Amino acid sequence: MSDEKMNAVPDIAETPARILIVDDKLQNRQLLEIMLAPEGFVLLTAASGEEALAIVAVQPPDLILLDVMMPGMDGYQVAGKIKGDPATKSIAIIMLTALDDSNARMLGLNAGAEDFLTKPVDRAELVVRVRSQLRLKLYGDKLRGTLTALSTANEQLDRHTREIASAQALADAATARLARLQKITAALGNTVTQDGVADTVLREAIIALECEAGAVVVKTEGEEGLALLRESGSLDSIMCSFKVTQPPPVGGPYDDAVTHCRAIYLESFEEMLVRYPAFQNVSKSDSRGAWIFLPLEIGGHAVGALAFGFAGPRKFTVLDRHFADTVARYCAQALDRVRLRIAAAAALAEAGDARMMAEHANNAKTMFLRAMSHELRTPLNAISGYTEILEMGIRGVINPEQAKDLGRIKRAAAYLLRLINDILTIARLEGARPLNVISIPVNPMLAEVEGLCALQAKANGLTLTVSPCERETVVAADAERFQQILLNLITNAIKFTGTGGNIAVACDSDAGVVRIRVKDSGVGVRPVDIDRVFEPFVQIDRHLTSAKQQGVGLGLSISRELARAMRGDLTLQSTEGVGSTFTLTLPIASETSLASPIAMATPPINVSRIKSAVAS
Repeated sequence: MSDEKMNAVPDIAETPARILIVDDKLQNRQLLEIMLAPEGFVLLTAASGEEALAIVAVQPPDLILLDVMMPGMDGYQVAGKIKGDPATKSIAIIMLTALDDSNARMLGLNAGAEDFLTKPVDRAELVVRVRSQLRLKLYGDKLRGTLTALSTANEQLDRHTREIASAQALADAATARLARLQKITAALGNTVTQDGVADTVLREAIIALECEAGAVVVKTEGEEGLALLRESGSLDSIMCSFKVTQPPPVGGPYDDAVTHCRAIYLESFEEMLVRYPAFQNVSKSDSRGAWIFLPLEIGGHAVGALAFGFAGPRKFTVLDRHFADTVARYCAQALDRVRLRIAAAAALAEAGDARMMAEHANNAKTMFLRAMSHELRTPLNAISGYTEILEMGIRGVINPEQAKDLGRIKRAAAYLLRLINDILTIARLEGARPLNVISIPVNPMLAEVEGLCALQAKANGLTLTVSPCERETVVAADAERFQQILLNLITNAIKFTGTGGNIAVACDSDAGVVRIRVKDSGVGVRPVDIDRVFEPFVQIDRHLTSAKQQGVGLGLSISRELARAMRGDLTLQSTEGVGSTFTLTLPIASETSLASPIAMATPPINVSRIKSAVAS
């Protein structure tokens, strides 16, 4: 680097410096203005110390040329006030005095002046002194700005450090809670008794929530009130209130949680008394400081409650609430599974030898049902569980679009569970539930189905196009069965269409009916097999499909029976090697179609035809 660059001095300022000339003599002010004018400064003047302070308060200059000897307020006093104010203390002051002695200079320095000039003033010296002080002020301003920026940066760094530490603490807590949930889920999958379920839940949840006591209480069949299933730690009178059949339980936290199926969070003893006055006689010293009461909900009804007690007052965070709610839901599901298992075992025991003989005769069917139930419901439970974990924000904050997609996943899982139940019902040769025919707008249903199938089509390398009806059309149908048919048709098209193919869904209406067409560019069907595709347990041309594409052959059979049960139909037009077009026909909603008792009462599946197919 050159010496010239090393010794370079920045310009005094990007804008002309403002200089205030303070002198009670007009000719002195004018002389100083004449000397400084050629330098390009912005010059201000004041005839007294009071006037100078007024100007400084409104328009602070960069430098002040200040006369010492002035009537009223002298230069020392003016300098003292300017330097004593934090807002103006950085203004450079050069004092002008006719006194050339050390005492005068000492007074000026004590007042805060940076430099002195003795009258009469030499112009060259004046300019050099002024520029020197302006340069020093500029350096000082830059230094103060840098220090301020550093201070701000340090404050921001400290704040970010605290935020990171807080976020890390939350992440660690969330990770620990997630590990507990996974441990609870794994343990509950192996429990075979209600007592085992309660013991697992209490043992893990008490550690995660850092509470002192817990209890699982359940309704007993044929009896009123709640019974203790399992307890951990010492229960206080609030947590034991389920034992009493008169107040305070009526209107108490257990009654509130079970009757109204809602979680109760009491963060202090005082809050508990405000919400449940019936406990006014309870001693605070003998009670916990905070409580959680959670309903064990199955199918919209509480079968019991899960309670936790804390040593002192507790502010329950969102993470606490999500964890507790999830634990209660897992506990309720596990208890329900155990109850179903116990009920099934009792029913089998009562059947005796006759039922055993029937089971042997139908062994192949039973093995199929058990395999279907286990293999299909287990991943569904995992899907539902991990969807709940994502919604809790444990894996990170989710945005609105992700929340919408998670909702679709949950609805799809719920729909699939219902579909599995229907398939199992058909396999057991039982009638499905009656139809609930209502008015259903077609376009929203198409949009919903598109959202459920779009990702599957994309994953298979297919283009799925769903075109809504040109005008809003309403059909008379069962909403769930309508959606089931559309999903069957689209997923069937996805299954039998190769990568790069197209699937188009369109609709039109006339003469009181709506036609929804699902057209694909897949393998197609031979003319002789078009009618057979609607037969139960029939798979056409298995040589055209891979193993993963083949199913049990119920989808199209169920779909056509559902369509006909809703006074519609399902037909097929296909060319082998070119593609297929399935056409769903449904009646437009009207007083006649909605009020039809036949459509409302007709079972959606032709059971006798299914029986014949199974028997053969």
